[in-house]
Amino acid sequence: MTAREKIQGLTNSWLGYMVFTTALSVFREGRSIIGSAIGLVISLLITWFIGNRLLARSSVTRFFLLVISTLATIFGGIAMAKMGWAFLHDFSLQLLAMLFFGGMSVAMHVKSLKVLTDDSVKAYINS
Repeated sequence: MTAREKIQGLTNSWLGYMVFTTALSVFREGRSIIGSAIGLVISLLITWFIGNRLLARSSVTRFFLLVISTLATIFGGIAMAKMGWAFLHDFSLQLLAMLFFGGMSVAMHVKSLKVLTDDSVKAYINS
């Protein structure tokens, strides 16, 4: 798999993640469909833009994403540990749902780190 394909795959994963979490938040939290749709469109545009900046070999974008993904992975892991501990004491279905969403988020950031630190992606962006 080429570096370009890895970046496109990562971008597509984030686009799918945005759609999935928006749909779940409408059903779970009862948010308005119109407000959620506007937020989704903005999120999709930002994600598409960032993906295109990576494809255009932007080392600044790659560095920015590495910092954000690293921090999100660390703090997301800490938050999940705290929620897991709270779940062991409360056995709340809401905490279990929050653990699921947190796990998805951390998994996406770990995937981002794997792609952005891949040797072929580094060489592609630095060329």
